[in-house]
Amino acid sequence: MKPQNKLTDELINLLQGEKMVSLITIDEKTGQPDLTTISWVLADSTGERVNFAIGHNAASAKNVQNNPNVILGVIGAGSCFSIKGQGTVSEVIEKTMKMRVVNVEIEMVEDIMFYGSKVTVEPEYEKTYNKELADKLDKEVYEVLRKSLEKASSSNS
Repeated sequence: MKPQNKLTDELINLLQGEKMVSLITIDEKTGQPDLTTISWVLADSTGERVNFAIGHNAASAKNVQNNPNVILGVIGAGSCFSIKGQGTVSEVIEKTMKMRVVNVEIEMVEDIMFYGSKVTVEPEYEKTYNKELADKLDKEVYEVLRKSLEKASSSNS
């Protein structure tokens, strides 16, 4: 697959939440790449943006505010993908958990799997804290992410 400027339909479907995604930002203090893992992720239906939620004090939020270049690493849809874009960080949103939403305007999507191979099993994880709290947080976060995507889509129309 040649690099694209937006997500494929398969990647849009994959990025509808609860996926383990690598996030690379540039550390605001050292200028070095910084890697973390996120899971509250939601792609819009056009494939032009991905939003994700993080804790209000997350280092990655400060990194994106300082340098908007981000890379999302996704394993799924039979391969590994690099999604590069420009991120903007919301103000603090207060729900059960204080959070921020990062809106990534996609610039390039590239299949980065090494030659002659495919992903046969996608990474899985389980939440190890209170199930009721996890369900409540998930519901709130995805509601915030959906509203944020709708707002971003309508402002770009």
